[in-house]
Amino acid sequence: MGVFVNKLNKEILEADKAGYYREQYQSYMTGPEWRNVEMAEEYGEFLQEGKSIFQFPYFRQVYDLWRVIFNSYSAARKYNSSSQILFSEYMLMDLFIGFFTTLELIPKGILSIFIGPFLNKDNKTQMQQHLADYYNEYASNLQTIPFYDHKYKENREKLAQAYSECTDKTWGDWFSWKCVSIELWARRWISKPLSYWFHQDENLVAATTDVLVKINVEGIENHDELKEALREKVANVNAEMLSANINVSIVPDADDDSVYVKAKNKDKSYTSVYARLRAPRYADFQTVVRQLSAQKIELRKIAGQDQIQVKCLIDAKNEEACHSREERLNSVFNAKPLYGYGDRVHNTRKICLFDVPVKDLSEVLTCFDSCGEAVDEENQDVSVKFIHNF
Repeated sequence: MGVFVNKLNKEILEADKAGYYREQYQSYMTGPEWRNVEMAEEYGEFLQEGKSIFQFPYFRQVYDLWRVIFNSYSAARKYNSSSQILFSEYMLMDLFIGFFTTLELIPKGILSIFIGPFLNKDNKTQMQQHLADYYNEYASNLQTIPFYDHKYKENREKLAQAYSECTDKTWGDWFSWKCVSIELWARRWISKPLSYWFHQDENLVAATTDVLVKINVEGIENHDELKEALREKVANVNAEMLSANINVSIVPDADDDSVYVKAKNKDKSYTSVYARLRAPRYADFQTVVRQLSAQKIELRKIAGQDQIQVKCLIDAKNEEACHSREERLNSVFNAKPLYGYGDRVHNTRKICLFDVPVKDLSEVLTCFDSCGEAVDEENQDVSVKFIHNF
């Protein structure tokens, strides 16, 4: 990374470290939290397909979750010390997710061993659909609402009413509802102290990420005009994302001089202009990155860091195609494979995670896009699922 970028990064850190900086390990240690979201999605899809709740691979899902926790720690360990990671709130959250997910799924798995053989493998009933709808909604909400802030009491009451109103109840429905009812009751009481703790002022984390960006401007030397050129590009980015209700903003510094012009190199035909932008976290961040690239705005740092974790999903038509897509992803230049896992239900699906330099992120996303093949007019069998932006 250039001298000017490092100098600017240092100045921002000194002026506003709390609002700008995130530790490098945070990108990797969010892996288990998002794996928890995926598990809810997979559970909802499994029920949506009409399969009995007692046919789900609970034990294998628990095993894979702990593998994700271990692999996340191993990836983070390349950049931070053991003590930094182990005593962080991110490790605390990951261990909490692992521990309580294990307590939730293992009893279901044990119960499935004993009663599964006596129940139908398929359970396409009204109640099954209600359960599927709940888990699908829960998984969707988990992307923006932490699990400890969900309305478990209200959802339990809705499902209780739905069960009482169903006319085609089976023994599978009865056992399923009892399991889910106990699960929601336990989640409610487990979440209460966590919600209180995480809502303390010192533990709140903004749903935004700050990025340091750069553009190269040809044919302009006036500093005000150079700064305006960058502001115009940011305005264009926001115009493109208006329909999605996504917005990025230029973050002013103490002197309100929020756009920075690098002294022109006489050997180059352009002048570089930099700014600190504030962008949304979670799924919207990928949209921002792609729109910045479309406006030829280059990423230089994300939350003060030079590396970021990127997750890709393979959803192929057969196992051979799945393996082929994984090989393509692993061969992408400047994307270091970290680890991967499946859902233990479909052999043609796999999640692959990569360590990517921030400055190459836009180019790498384009390369990932080219690794898949069309499934229909809109979708491919390889997609960038998530950018773990701290």
